[in-house]
Amino acid sequence: MTIAQTTVDTSLGFGLAEMAYLLQLQSTAGSKASASWLRLSEESEDVDLIRAGLSSLIARGLASAKGADVEFDARVDVVAYTMANAARWTQLDLLLDAKRGDSVLHIESDRTKLILQPRTMMSWFALPQDPGMSAEAAEAIIIKTHLDQNPGGGVRVRSGLHPSSRQMLVRKADGGWIHARALDDVVGPEALAKSGDELTEALAAFRTEEEATNGN
Repeated sequence: MTIAQTTVDTSLGFGLAEMAYLLQLQSTAGSKASASWLRLSEESEDVDLIRAGLSSLIARGLASAKGADVEFDARVDVVAYTMANAARWTQLDLLLDAKRGDSVLHIESDRTKLILQPRTMMSWFALPQDPGMSAEAAEAIIIKTHLDQNPGGGVRVRSGLHPSSRQMLVRKADGGWIHARALDDVVGPEALAKSGDELTEALAAFRTEEEATNGN
């Protein structure tokens, strides 16, 4: 999968315990929403797992402790800040067929945007989004790349501060990408995006609808 990156590689991988530790650093609405999207609500309250996460970050040279004070590598700071101040999460399910697929999580705060890709053994790969690109444009790139590589597949998009049953479905078609809204698995009318810009606009419209519906 090709994702727009900054000129400096600031990507980083995190294990389960490390994510649990970062999620509990601040008790905010954003951190609670982040734990829900990551399905780590229980883990982020597990004291033993949290301690293991801090120990792991220190062992990897990504954190240092001086008494009660902990300092982080700048890349870790970005991830912790973004999750604690999350204003929107978007889950992109990259479907190969009815049973197989991958996923990408896109998280946005007031200052930062991250793309998280789940890996094996409950780990995540975090990549800062290109700051010169809108969230919708970044998501459109991910969708187009997946469907170019897997023309028989599809993409399911869910977006908001909290998970909901509202979805946007996208698949490749002659002349562009067909997209439709769905609610509780009931699919609405289809439309055709003939260009990357039109797909980006469709994603922006879906995000706006979610904000109006959920009051985000």
